[in-house]
Amino acid sequence: MVYETIYKDQKAVTVENEALRFLFLPDTGASIASILWKSENKEMLIQRPGPNYRRVAFDGSYVDAECSGMDDMFPTIDACHYERFPWNGVRLADHGEVWNLSCNTELTSTSASFTVHGVRLPYIFSKKAEFRDDFTLRLEYNVENPTPFDMDFIWAGHIMLRAEPGVQLQVPEGCKAAQAVFSNTGWIGAYADEFSYPAFEDARGVLRDMSRMGEADGSCEKFYFKEKLIKGGCSVSYPDGLRINIGFPADRVPYLGILRNLGGFMSIYNLFVEPCTAPFDRPDIARQMGKCSVIPAHSSYGWHLDFSVTKP
Repeated sequence: MVYETIYKDQKAVTVENEALRFLFLPDTGASIASILWKSENKEMLIQRPGPNYRRVAFDGSYVDAECSGMDDMFPTIDACHYERFPWNGVRLADHGEVWNLSCNTELTSTSASFTVHGVRLPYIFSKKAEFRDDFTLRLEYNVENPTPFDMDFIWAGHIMLRAEPGVQLQVPEGCKAAQAVFSNTGWIGAYADEFSYPAFEDARGVLRDMSRMGEADGSCEKFYFKEKLIKGGCSVSYPDGLRINIGFPADRVPYLGILRNLGGFMSIYNLFVEPCTAPFDRPDIARQMGKCSVIPAHSSYGWHLDFSVTKP
């Protein structure tokens, strides 16, 4: 079923079947406010308390907004300036533009499609949500570059999953080295420092398993796996056996970022999973590292993201 509804004080679109319910917010880039496992009434995403959904003006700070659910970060993650002609010097907004733009919405009995037009870069960003089977929803993405110039970009899925001690992250084979991009404690090192995954000895000399969530300790740490993924996808398993699988094509979305938030960010305990087209949070830095993603002139870039939830 696909139908219009309300989430807090915002327009919403529900896409659901007997097992799962997804709630999209068309006025905030069709962000996903909720992924509900219906048989147990279990919410998979972080939601914020209160009856009002926090909004900020365009180019406002993401952390001043609702900071919940899953949204699309495009064409950057961190605020920065585009560095190549013809948009050199153009400021790219914090968390990108898409999360803070209203969508054109088209609904059918089985699907919901959302489209936004870029503000500071002239792209057309669209995604379509539709169930593939009883337990899997696919988001089909396409970004069009109608200009005669190549366009650097980053897309990342900003997936704020609920977590608890004992939650386990499974990643593809080959994810053996990671690079830090943020740590409020310094335990995983400074920007671009490398460490082994999943187990390594941190800056305190403590042996840690970065694939498993521990007790809240006030830390907040983000890293990217250093190498391109051999196979797209990852999964998160909960102590009660519930498992959420996130699938994507490695040839189009070749990198994966992880943010372990054990209370250090906004006093929330959760796990961020960020499949992305390029790492390091900014397209200019990704280019410097030789890991940029590009939409060719007069062309488009497409990929998909699958969410499936299972329990034995």
